[in-house]
Amino acid sequence: MAAQVLRKGQAIVWVPPRAIGERAFATEPVLLAMLPVAVSDKVGGAANPGGLPVTVFGSASTARYVRVSLDALPVLETATLVFDARDVNLLQVVVPALSGARLQQALPNVVEEMLLQDPQSCAYAVGPRVGAEGRRLVAAIDRGWLEFVVGAFERRGIAVQGAWPAQLALPVGADRTALACLNDGLALCTGLLDGIGWSASSDPDSRAEAIMALLASAGTPSAPFAPPAADAAPAAVEEEAVVGLAARELPSEPPRLRRRLAVFVEDASWQTPVLKAASRAGFDADIRALPFPLPAPVDLLAARRGSAAGRWFADVDWRAWRAAAIFGGVSVAAALFGLNLHWGALAQERAALKAQTERTFREAFPNTPVVIEPLMQMQREVAGLRTRAGQAGPDDFLPLLTRFSLALGAQGADSTASVEYREARLRVRFQPGFFEARSVREILVRDCQRQGLSVKFDGEREPTATVALLR
Repeated sequence: MAAQVLRKGQAIVWVPPRAIGERAFATEPVLLAMLPVAVSDKVGGAANPGGLPVTVFGSASTARYVRVSLDALPVLETATLVFDARDVNLLQVVVPALSGARLQQALPNVVEEMLLQDPQSCAYAVGPRVGAEGRRLVAAIDRGWLEFVVGAFERRGIAVQGAWPAQLALPVGADRTALACLNDGLALCTGLLDGIGWSASSDPDSRAEAIMALLASAGTPSAPFAPPAADAAPAAVEEEAVVGLAARELPSEPPRLRRRLAVFVEDASWQTPVLKAASRAGFDADIRALPFPLPAPVDLLAARRGSAAGRWFADVDWRAWRAAAIFGGVSVAAALFGLNLHWGALAQERAALKAQTERTFREAFPNTPVVIEPLMQMQREVAGLRTRAGQAGPDDFLPLLTRFSLALGAQGADSTASVEYREARLRVRFQPGFFEARSVREILVRDCQRQGLSVKFDGEREPTATVALLR
């Protein structure tokens, strides 16, 4: 995305701080989105008073800032995110000679003493080298917040092209310093690879105090913004009087140049606090509208790790599913408990049926010494009694062959080549040309079922089949 050109379907979005964004990211207008003029007019007009366009070093551009919620954003294809300076910590550390996943695993141990937050919960993006001591710029941001914001845009079909720290996305002058005032906070750039964020309230006096405190804590080496000491006023007056008296005798010295700082403000409410802080801290404020953010030397998207599915699972707010998970777990537990009760009832019924079968068998054949399978032993004993009485059983050779002949009908004599009886089954081999088609075999199977028989062919092209009683 070009720095001063914003096309339709593109946007640059200043992300609110995490303290505000977590509770109002989607529904409240906490996003400061830079959109093309035609698009911003449809969304709700410019955020600057009077509809002033965004400026780049004083020149007008074709984009405007609007205050919108995530749900109210227009249809976008791509977006560049600018994260609040208070949520990104810029560190300059000696990075081990590693790359990829191994470097990401080592960084929490390297920066552990520089962070108040648990280093394992942060994401790290490595930037360019700093100085000649082997140090590199490392941007640290909370991993959950980064995934939450980027994932919210991606789920709406918006491709995130970049994620920059606000303090490194400001256009700077010759002294490489700039101050941005937005979202009730401050972002100070003190160099091409250095910057800091600060909180400020909506009260003008508190904003002025916050600006002075930020400039004093920054302590830029070139010209620190340190406010004059409280006890220095009388001395300054006395010195001014002495200089006034001696002005007629000594040649005048050139006046000391005041530091000039570019200050980018979100709206006119910041003008009074900035001027008040400038008069107290002793610098000149060049107040301008919020500019086009410049590409930062470090991209926070490089800190994302894992697959898209893993990031999706990490982005899911499982707390919202707590009640559903509890209800589902209770339902599964109740279902398992019911299944176990039903299984226990069936097991008792099975044991009762087995005991009744064994009791019936012992009553019919009391001389049997051991009962293992009552049903099978009953069938065997009944078959023995039938044989001793000279009666044929239903699975003997003649009854089976008779039933099979009735199923074959008139073609039985011509179609069978051989019949073999073994273990209460018939092995039948058919003549070539008989029962080869699938339709004919299906008719034979149906006719055998009417006679209480089952027919199973050995194969689709095999002329042999097994005939047994249908059980």
